[in-house]
Amino acid sequence: MHLTALMRGFAAASILIPSAAFAQTVTEPEIVVTAPLEGARIESLQGADILRRDDIVRNLSGGLGDTLASQPGVSSTAFGAAASRPIIRGLGEDRVRVLQNGIGAIDASTASPDHAVTADGLDAERIEILRGAAALAYGGNAIGGVVNVIDQSIPTRAIDGMRVDALAGASSVDDGRQGAVSIGFGAGAVAFRLGAGARDTDPYDTPLGVVENSWTQLRTLTGGAALVGDWGHAGFAVKHTQDEYGLLPHHAGEAGGHIELEQTRYESRGDFRIQAGPFDRLDYGFQHSDYEHTEFEADGQPGTVFLSSGWEGRLEAHHRQGRLQGAIGVQLTDIDFEAIGEEAFITATTTRDTGVFAVERWDAGVWGIEGGLRFERREIENVSNGARQFENWSGSAGVFFRPAQNWFLGATVARAQRAPSAVELFSDGLHLATESYEIGDSALNQETANSFEASARYTNGPFRLEANIFRVSFDGYIALVERGDTFWVDEVSGTEGFDPPDAAPTDAEQFSVFHFVQRDADFIGGEISASARLFEAGGFVFTADGAYEIVRASFDAGGHPPRIPPATLTLGLEAQNDHWTGRVETIDVADQTRLAPFETRTDGYTLVNAGVSYRPFGDSRLTLRLDGRNLTDELARAHTSFLKDDQALPGRNLRFTVATQF
Repeated sequence: MHLTALMRGFAAASILIPSAAFAQTVTEPEIVVTAPLEGARIESLQGADILRRDDIVRNLSGGLGDTLASQPGVSSTAFGAAASRPIIRGLGEDRVRVLQNGIGAIDASTASPDHAVTADGLDAERIEILRGAAALAYGGNAIGGVVNVIDQSIPTRAIDGMRVDALAGASSVDDGRQGAVSIGFGAGAVAFRLGAGARDTDPYDTPLGVVENSWTQLRTLTGGAALVGDWGHAGFAVKHTQDEYGLLPHHAGEAGGHIELEQTRYESRGDFRIQAGPFDRLDYGFQHSDYEHTEFEADGQPGTVFLSSGWEGRLEAHHRQGRLQGAIGVQLTDIDFEAIGEEAFITATTTRDTGVFAVERWDAGVWGIEGGLRFERREIENVSNGARQFENWSGSAGVFFRPAQNWFLGATVARAQRAPSAVELFSDGLHLATESYEIGDSALNQETANSFEASARYTNGPFRLEANIFRVSFDGYIALVERGDTFWVDEVSGTEGFDPPDAAPTDAEQFSVFHFVQRDADFIGGEISASARLFEAGGFVFTADGAYEIVRASFDAGGHPPRIPPATLTLGLEAQNDHWTGRVETIDVADQTRLAPFETRTDGYTLVNAGVSYRPFGDSRLTLRLDGRNLTDELARAHTSFLKDDQALPGRNLRFTVATQF
């Protein structure tokens, strides 16, 4: 469906919103805890979304990116059934920070699209998404946005007696089984929590047949404890993750390899109510992770091994006096990363980040201002190429208005800098996951993003409207593009080399050569979403909702960055009473014809989804869900995926889940 048709479709959907939807109803605001200035989501100066446990269970699918792909402005790398990383407004990889409980998830997911994210929604209590630059609080790696996966591994609330949260589910498209259980219990001021999660899937079906070797097996174990009182909380937790999953064969008919990864994460967090000068709250977070990731060949022999070990710590002091609130903070990171094996495309690298920041907000009631500043130093030392140091400055200034009851208007200008990653600087080798030879550039400079974002939000009981528009202009955007030659390997003669495509040996296996370059680029787009109560009938309240998102990206000198998500329109209708909720929705994804030179066109598609849930007791003590995805068995390919020409998205899927809390 063309862009103009999508816009007409959303406009038509908006006509469904009746004037009765404006009835005065007071609702409790959703609070965003990921940003340094905690506040209502509806009054955030950047786009923000919160997925609570029910939302996560409904959308739970494969990796983290797939679980979040239905949220406005978010798409997925969709690299198989297990490895999917979120993309926000067309920006991904090292430009989106994935956090666990507000602290970085140290893994290898930014180094390659076939590397799974260790943060997973299976045991999450909530997931928060910040769309747009969050570099002030979390560094240059958050130049595109933040995804924060929040659990209760360290209890933040007192537990009286025992509390159990459990989930069990099964899916048809992949004969999948999944489950999670969390047990909390208290002993005076001490709260304890133990948790476990598991997911097993077979190769999944598509309208074209089964995707070879797309099986997954995930296991997690968690244990934590905290002191909880009127003064706040502080605690410690350990989480162990084991994830195994198959990889698509490089050639049809061949056996595929697989990946086995393991991470142990030690975490401590605390939040204290204090009285120290102007400051009334102090919170800290610290984690240390050991990560090992082994890629096994089709014959079962271990191949390349990725090792990542490091720590991250942050400390924030908050104040609130009358109309003024703010926070100052410091963040430290030290990570050792190494790839070992014949196909290792980067040598051992140590990355150290030191950042300090301050954010302030002055609220006069009808209007207000918000701004902040961050300084960050990155030191990257590579065993083969020496060291680089970068000093980055980021800042933002915004203004907001409340022109009438229930309305919030805001606008922000920001400048954020991101230092190159170790892969962008020092990679030099064959990267079989993308079937290419990748070459970094140790002379790269930091990229600078100058952005503007404007938001309009209205919420009033049964009616909600939100619109965001943005423009991000990059000076020195770091892109991985084709160099024009090929790298060839002749296994018979044991030789290899670089040549133009038509000059490589006939019998040699060829790989396109890609290299990292810097080009000025623009990203322009926005999201609009609305929901409204339509009517009541048969004891059910009927609600309609719609969302539209678009991003356009181009290089200033001509051409487009690769793997930019196409425009998407979602329309839904929901009916709910105390015991039942039913929903039907369509997701229409447009063609993607704005391509990088080495990309191919991706056809659009329309998915039809439906679901029904039943709560026998009228609350969260027990919920039975039956969800249908892609009910028409539509052939769909994700333009954002390296595998989109070889691997379609899952076909028709029925998924049954049971969730209980007591």
